[in-house]
Amino acid sequence: MPSLKEIRTKISSVKSTKRIMQAMKMIATVKYAKTQVMINSFRPYYDAYQKIIGTVSKMSTKSGEKFLKKREGDNDLLVLISSDRGLCGSYNTSLFRKIEKEDAIYSAKLFVGKKGQDYFKENSLYDEEISFTEKNYKEVGKNISDKLLSSYLNDELSNIYIGYNHFVSAIVQEPKIVKVLPFENTGDGEELSADVLIEPDVETFVDIVFPQYFNLIVCSILLDAITSEHAARTAAMDNATKNADEIIKETTKLFNKTRQASITKELMDIVNGAEAVK
Repeated sequence: MPSLKEIRTKISSVKSTKRIMQAMKMIATVKYAKTQVMINSFRPYYDAYQKIIGTVSKMSTKSGEKFLKKREGDNDLLVLISSDRGLCGSYNTSLFRKIEKEDAIYSAKLFVGKKGQDYFKENSLYDEEISFTEKNYKEVGKNISDKLLSSYLNDELSNIYIGYNHFVSAIVQEPKIVKVLPFENTGDGEELSADVLIEPDVETFVDIVFPQYFNLIVCSILLDAITSEHAARTAAMDNATKNADEIIKETTKLFNKTRQASITKELMDIVNGAEAVK
């Protein structure tokens, strides 16, 4: 049986760890609330843009085919979006397991977040470490989309996929792998009519808007992923705090039992000594 000092030290250690987890939970909760507002504000803009792309996609253009036509080839790229830090439950591992099932179809990977590269132990495309937060996701998304689009239009890549955790709710984050190039889901759009006027012309419009739409897709997924990460960390730290309370409760019981046993033993020694004197 451990000594009273050892049990007291363990209780103190668990309480200290609990305070850290509570602080992390508070930080993650604030960040989650902030990104949830951001993603709710972002979605109407994204949906409106998707309708525009859906309408223009119905027009047969040479520029549009570069973004819409299916490609055959084995130069598929997976952009894996993970976290830089741990302590977020199964946020990373559930996504990694999903990717491992389909790993053979991707010829290269681009890692966004350190945990993905640490797990798969592969070199990232473009040989650079990419990290992002809710503060710089737009700049990071612009940098990634420009590089990927350049490689794609130069026929260096056949298809581009993104693996990430899709935000469903505060307790549910769904691992997903979606194809982002060529465009597959461009929305229903609106029926073309004589009232639709595109200036200066369709080709120029497509050359400007389609790359912007790809950048919008990447930024939208990054924001979705960071919201999922904060939600997952909030839930993980909440569970960890509850577990710490249980450990403190059980360890305190053990401490009381051990102290009572020690007192009982001392009383027995006193009584035995007194009896021996008689």
